Amino acid sequence: MKLNSIRFKISVFYTVILALILGFYTFINYYNLRYALYRDLDNDILVKAQEVSSAINSYFEVLGNDQRAFDFAVRKVIRLEGTHPNQAKVVDVDKAWLEKRDKQNLADAYINLAGLDRGDSVVCSPNMGTAMVAEFLSDIATARKKTLFYKDVNLGDYQLRMVSIPFYYNYKKKQVYLIQIGVSRKPVFNILYGRLIFAALTIPLILIIASFFGGVITDRVLKPIMDLTRVASNITYKDLSVRVKAGRGEEELKYLVNAFNEMISRLDESFRYIAEFSSNVAHELKTPLTIIRGESELALMQPRDVQEYQRVVKVTLEETEGMLEIVEDLLLLSRLEYQPAAFNFEPLAINIFIEEIFEQAKKMAAPKNISVKLANADKPVIIKADAPHLRRLFLNLLSNAVKFTRLGGDITIKVQTEGKKLNVAVTDNGVGIRPEDLDKIFDRFFHVDHSDQSGDKGTGLGLSIAQSIAKIHQGDISVKSQPQKGSTFIVTLPL
Repeated sequence: MKLNSIRFKISVFYTVILALILGFYTFINYYNLRYALYRDLDNDILVKAQEVSSAINSYFEVLGNDQRAFDFAVRKVIRLEGTHPNQAKVVDVDKAWLEKRDKQNLADAYINLAGLDRGDSVVCSPNMGTAMVAEFLSDIATARKKTLFYKDVNLGDYQLRMVSIPFYYNYKKKQVYLIQIGVSRKPVFNILYGRLIFAALTIPLILIIASFFGGVITDRVLKPIMDLTRVASNITYKDLSVRVKAGRGEEELKYLVNAFNEMISRLDESFRYIAEFSSNVAHELKTPLTIIRGESELALMQPRDVQEYQRVVKVTLEETEGMLEIVEDLLLLSRLEYQPAAFNFEPLAINIFIEEIFEQAKKMAAPKNISVKLANADKPVIIKADAPHLRRLFLNLLSNAVKFTRLGGDITIKVQTEGKKLNVAVTDNGVGIRPEDLDKIFDRFFHVDHSDQSGDKGTGLGLSIAQSIAKIHQGDISVKSQPQKGSTFIVTLPL
């Protein structure tokens, strides 16, 4: 896998994002677990402290509330030491306390009874040393201000959690003590440490597996792109028939494959069009060039009179003008297709504009005694258009109408609006167009030959130019025709 490949970058990105998510999840889970474990531990040692307090009070209920009973009760509960002269009275209490002590696992607990006023230890469990007692008493000033106080005790190898609760004895004299109980935090540490070890072992494994499957998924996702690359590398101008198959992949890649195939189709169409266009141009220019060459060679074969040379020059000039007309039309088409920004669109009053076209059409139709009629719009119509090019569009249509209409025929120009569109129809009653030719009349260099057609043959580019001008104006030209009955060309433009 190359380091600068999309597959590598996606795999790394995917793995890093997953690592951040797993790390964040582990962090949150760890602290939630830590909070829950400490909460349970605090509740446990609080219950232990309350049981110790209850056990001491249970001895007072049997022995009375005097100093001797107090000394006996606290030592009996905390250290399990001492006997009382009336031992028979406390047998049941001793038994009950031993059962509670075992149930609460107080054998491993660290218990201290501290004098709140004096700040010293009254009695502590046998497992507590002097240093630990001092550590328990170190925050007694804080404990005086609270009815419940928790503290972490860290002393050498001892990691304890301690709670302090008040214990009231001889309430009238306001003697207040603190019952302090500490238990080891190692069970909490073991659980948390185990969770961290589990995360440390599983997260890298998950990332490795995710990275592998991420690479597999990336390969599958990028497969259409690789297919696209292979197809593109094999495409030449000689063969544009190759296409990429759009499989059952992601929608975005389907769009890419379809767009690529459509691009190849457009290129194929463009190459075929260029080939056909070049062939047509060569054909259109070959005829006048052949005529010019033939006439020139004929004139040079032997001496001629002045009239013959003048005729040859006249023929050459006519053919040259025809070729210039073709070149000018081709340049215009090129500008229409590749330089639409050169158009100057301005508001145009179509009623007045069509009136001007109508007057020119009458002059064009006069030599053939063709009647030209105009049905203009009832109300003023404004469009945004490039007037010179739009004038050429209509003059091309009218020129064709005059050319293919018999002597004494009729041509009608009709202007009307339909919704947000303007329709200008040019209708003649000429020779019409054969049904098989209707789809070809806008092709470049396409000629419709009629035996009764009079006048100049033309370049075969007029309708193509007209259609291009209409497209640039966001419009269109449609045609209806019947042989020997005439044709109607409808120019549709947006208002």
